[in-house]
Amino acid sequence: MTFLKKQSIKQTASKTADHSVSNNQITEGVIWKQLLIFFFPILFGTFFQQLYNTADAMIVGKFVGKEALSAVGGTTGTLINLLVGFFVGMSSGAAVVVSQFYGAKEDQQVQKSVHTSFCLALAGGVTLLVIGEIFTPAAIRAMGAPEEILGYSVTYLRIYFLGIIGNLVYNMGAAILRAVGDSKRPLYFLVASCLTNIALDLLFVVCFHMEVAGA
Repeated sequence: MTFLKKQSIKQTASKTADHSVSNNQITEGVIWKQLLIFFFPILFGTFFQQLYNTADAMIVGKFVGKEALSAVGGTTGTLINLLVGFFVGMSSGAAVVVSQFYGAKEDQQVQKSVHTSFCLALAGGVTLLVIGEIFTPAAIRAMGAPEEILGYSVTYLRIYFLGIIGNLVYNMGAAILRAVGDSKRPLYFLVASCLTNIALDLLFVVCFHMEVAGA
């Protein structure tokens, strides 16, 4: 049974690779057009990824108050941008390895590097989750946050850390897709997730009055 599952995974990966090869020939045709087609989804994806925290700040600022706005858009926003930058950098490094093996058509090495990348993402996510939940108050105080926004900041950042594994896994998966020439599907996922985030912000903050925790 295990052997059949492995064979099925290999066949699926092979079909995906063939599909990517036939639809993502970046180095063929008019190069500057191919590069722009590949680049703009990445650009818009970066915008939507930053929009998560911005939407949270705007909604809590309007419906909760200036202290909540300061907590979500200021102190925690700086730490979140640092974490997002860390994720993007780590996943970009993994994507370099995947793209090299993918370009060389070394399927087994591609599978190994993809599996290793996701294991790294999971392990890193669990580590950051534990560290974040324990040291969030100390980190907020070290940044000089005023006492009146300390509670909001700790609440927001601790809940953010609860989803850190999913965030890291997404960034790793998106980088791997881009490494094989697919920059559109990560963008579609981000657009859908960002719109969902805004809708749920409004539901939990405005309707359920959960304040910063709702965002």
